[in-house]
Amino acid sequence: MANVATMPIQGINTRQLEKFNEQYASSPKNFELGIESRTIWEQKGLGNLGKIGRWTLGGQAIEKPTRDFSVQIGSWKEVGDAIGVEGADDRIEPIEAALLGLSSCVTEAIVLNCARTGVKLDGLEVKAHADIDPGPITGAKESSDWDNTLKQITVEVTARGDLSGDDRKMIEDGAKRSPVRYMFSKTGLLKTNFHYE
Repeated sequence: MANVATMPIQGINTRQLEKFNEQYASSPKNFELGIESRTIWEQKGLGNLGKIGRWTLGGQAIEKPTRDFSVQIGSWKEVGDAIGVEGADDRIEPIEAALLGLSSCVTEAIVLNCARTGVKLDGLEVKAHADIDPGPITGAKESSDWDNTLKQITVEVTARGDLSGDDRKMIEDGAKRSPVRYMFSKTGLLKTNFHYE
């Protein structure tokens, strides 16, 4: 393993990562993550409050005041106005939050895999995109129409650096290690493209 002073990825101690993986190998159940989120409808329009906080590690609840994250979720003002939401305002739209989770998780998985395997990245950007027909959600179309209108979710990975063929394989392998990407891939809609600069 690389020493801390020459880490391939700044800010990730590869020795500690190796120790973690050894401990995990001896008792995987002790490291299982229980993750949840919830939303609370604000009882007006489409607005809701997304809450993230409690989680479990190996079945033990981890609760800290600093983990009480909240985000206002809803729709865009223009969409709210168009469909008759009174007092519509701009909020993060749920599909945006889902795509942000996807791109962020792919980023983390690639960075960890590069740190673990000694690949030096000079930069990394991951973009997720989907074209959404609002008809099924507004009731203009049947919910089964998602099969006809939601055709693809695209992830564009751009990695920068002097990257060999083996380095590129580690980047692509890293993307496959993302649990959020895995969940999206089960839909059959996910396409991932890799670009190297």
